Amino acid sequence: MILETALQVVDRFDPGHADRVAKLTFDLSQALGYEKKDAKEFYLAARYHDIGKIAIPKAVLQKQGELTQEETRLLQKHVEYGMRMTRYIKNNLIRSIIATHHEHWDGNGYPHRLKGENIPLCGRIVAICDVYDALTTDRPYRAAWSHDKAASYIRERSGTQFDPFMVEPFLRVVVPVGGTV
Repeated sequence: MILETALQVVDRFDPGHADRVAKLTFDLSQALGYEKKDAKEFYLAARYHDIGKIAIPKAVLQKQGELTQEETRLLQKHVEYGMRMTRYIKNNLIRSIIATHHEHWDGNGYPHRLKGENIPLCGRIVAICDVYDALTTDRPYRAAWSHDKAASYIRERSGTQFDPFMVEPFLRVVVPVGGTV
């Protein structure tokens, strides 16, 4: 499958990110009451959320410092590129996740500036999982945050970046062993 090959290329820049986000998506979907069968579909689709990053220059994906405004705009185009790459596939869940995982509850996300429940639920689920994994994983530009710091960041953005009805269920899913939220 072409998407699987593209995913392997993207994974070189962020090893394991797609699978970790997919696992968190599965766990959160179940915590929200989805049947295992539906949560598994979310898991499979979530793996491709960043597939468009295959079209982003390596220099931007692996930059050590802060991105310039132009580099940020270029990185944000991964959503558009992912939509183009998947325009002929029949799996609407994959396409919906790719298109909406950077939208924000308050309408300040991208690329369509969707707001609140206008953002498909699958996009809202993957958005919180994606951010948590990005925060708690080493990046070229910063060390991984602790669970507590990432949880605090997510709580602070409840109702702005994230669906406020999803934050606490998500944080219950990601409580580290022996940890608290």
